[in-house]
Amino acid sequence: MPVLLTLLTPSLGAWAQQTPDAPREAGVPAPTSAPAPPTAVALDDASPWSPRVGLRLALGAPDGVALAALLQPRPWLRVQLGGARNSLGTTLQAGVELLPLQLVVSPVVGLGYGHAFALDYPGLLSRLHGMPTTPGTALRGVAADQLSATVGLEFSPWRPVTISGGLGVGYWFIRVTDTPAFIREAGEDPTITSTPLRLGLSTPVARLAVLLYFN
Repeated sequence: MPVLLTLLTPSLGAWAQQTPDAPREAGVPAPTSAPAPPTAVALDDASPWSPRVGLRLALGAPDGVALAALLQPRPWLRVQLGGARNSLGTTLQAGVELLPLQLVVSPVVGLGYGHAFALDYPGLLSRLHGMPTTPGTALRGVAADQLSATVGLEFSPWRPVTISGGLGVGYWFIRVTDTPAFIREAGEDPTITSTPLRLGLSTPVARLAVLLYFN
């Protein structure tokens, strides 16, 4: 009996080494360890928009020469504040421009407001009549507000400089505060009084501007 155990011990050991820990069906490969999940690679997001500031120098009709500070808080929005000077006087101006597309040559829509404290009244009459005109009174200055809308194109050959041009229409609200001067002179009655005279006038608008950005 001890001899039989001695003969069987090596065979049992070899059989134990060849027998797997768990039974597998024939033809099924042995399981392998799961591969490690791929490392996530962060994609570079588009750079966030940084507001831009600059100056706008423009020539136009009826504005004359205009200079304004500008701010572009969004790629599609630009605002400006400044003033203009022509032969009739000085006008304070504010405006908003919309840029629906950002290309080398882009469309631009502009909305503007201007206020003149003392336009040259004789010069204004001459322009309205198309010939030199004398008002016939001591009145020399009138206040006026202007609303304008333009559509145009702008060209950006490189980042710091943009050239913009547009055409549109403007509407003037003219207030003559010294209206009694006209009535008294015509009627020769110093006791006549009157409320301020308000006039409306539409004009074409043309502008050509150079925009210089600081950033």
